[in-house]
Amino acid sequence: MARAYVSPKAQVAAQPHRRTVARDFREWPEAGSEFGRSMIRGAITPAQYAAGMRYAELVVAFCAVYDVPSPHPHSIDLTRVGVSQGREMAPDVAEKIKEKYNAAFVACRVAGNRAQRVVKDCAVLDRRVGDFSSLALLRSGLDALVHHFGIDSGLQISNRQK
Repeated sequence: MARAYVSPKAQVAAQPHRRTVARDFREWPEAGSEFGRSMIRGAITPAQYAAGMRYAELVVAFCAVYDVPSPHPHSIDLTRVGVSQGREMAPDVAEKIKEKYNAAFVACRVAGNRAQRVVKDCAVLDRRVGDFSSLALLRSGLDALVHHFGIDSGLQISNRQK
């Protein structure tokens, strides 16, 4: 019995969590996360999304420095059982990561402790924004990070090739 070809892009676009965004954007990688869907829906700007993603990358790297479990656990690598990623890191690399993380953390704190927590919940842990006051806090925290990272606040969503 022959099987019909199903486009991988069509399969991705049909995933239930992607149905909350406009059909034209369902294939975009950003539609795969709650934080990305917030950007696609217009709740946050592309610049704020970029700043949140950079901050999330710094958090993961910072966790690796201290050998803390990543907020985004991956499957186990059986070739590295018992090996700590943090202990393999060169001290100067670890120091640079800590400096970058601490600077971003302080920059986000300019918007306030509550904004800092909402940024962590949404950008790092990929949780949904619960209410309008949390959305305002998220935007202010991300704006502080946009300024800190030197991201162009007029950044636009780029057109994707289909």
